[in-house]
Amino acid sequence: MLFLAKLSSLPTSSDSCATCAAIRCLIAYAEGLEASHIDVTAVEGAIILSGVASSDEARERALGIAGEYAGIRIINNIAIRADRGPSDQSEAGA
Repeated sequence: MLFLAKLSSLPTSSDSCATCAAIRCLIAYAEGLEASHIDVTAVEGAIILSGVASSDEARERALGIAGEYAGIRIINNIAIRADRGPSDQSEAGA
């Protein structure tokens, strides 16, 4: 298991890059987030999560991971993937 120290602020750009990289890794290897594609950026003392999660639970898991690790404001720009079923595909061909 990967353990990383928490950061309470992002005083320099290298710290914010390291924090984003660490959160990216934690999200990438977290159980339940395998089908999600979430990017992490830092802007003006906040962490922004964006991309697509496979479910609402996956989105909440990613937000929780980022919040626990960074200890600063987290901005949620994660969309939930809308899987198209067979009935939707038949309508597209009509």
